[in-house]
Amino acid sequence: IFYDDGRLLKWDLNPSNNAAVVSGAPTNNLGLVVTEERFVFCLGAGGNPRKVQWSDKEDLNTWGPAATNEAGDILLQTSGQIMQAIKTRGQTLIITDLDAHSAKYLGPPYVYGFDRVGTACGAVSRLSAVDTDMGAFWMGQRGFFRFDGNTVSELPCEVHDYVFDDLNVNQQSKIWAFSNSEFSE
Repeated sequence: IFYDDGRLLKWDLNPSNNAAVVSGAPTNNLGLVVTEERFVFCLGAGGNPRKVQWSDKEDLNTWGPAATNEAGDILLQTSGQIMQAIKTRGQTLIITDLDAHSAKYLGPPYVYGFDRVGTACGAVSRLSAVDTDMGAFWMGQRGFFRFDGNTVSELPCEVHDYVFDDLNVNQQSKIWAFSNSEFSE
């Protein structure tokens, strides 16, 4: 959980207790994701829009990398800012406003490996991506995209011009994606 100023909070599921700030966690974060391996990734950590920082495995209070833990951080090699991250196909997909990166668990000493998997495919908003059985899908600035576990491809779209020629860019932060599995959508 994030507070409106980007601080990481933890709630102990007790309705009589309030959520508490996680000590030692980065502040001014843009978002978070919990990886398949149960690491917490803070996105845009410390106010740096390209930084991903993660705590030790299943330990929200250890954020500084050391030989005795798996905490760490990395600056993505992009000029964009991180928009969103989602778990998909045994990895974590991190989408910026310009490109997409894959984070794969390697184990100690490197913990995670990061690779750019797509360019010119940035997300239109912080909630515009969804994971499905067929991969991750999202709306970009000028198209729709799919990550199949290896690469990003643009989706052909019969309503492309209708959607993008009439998009109110002042409202694009409100765009979000969801999966409607009942109709394979």
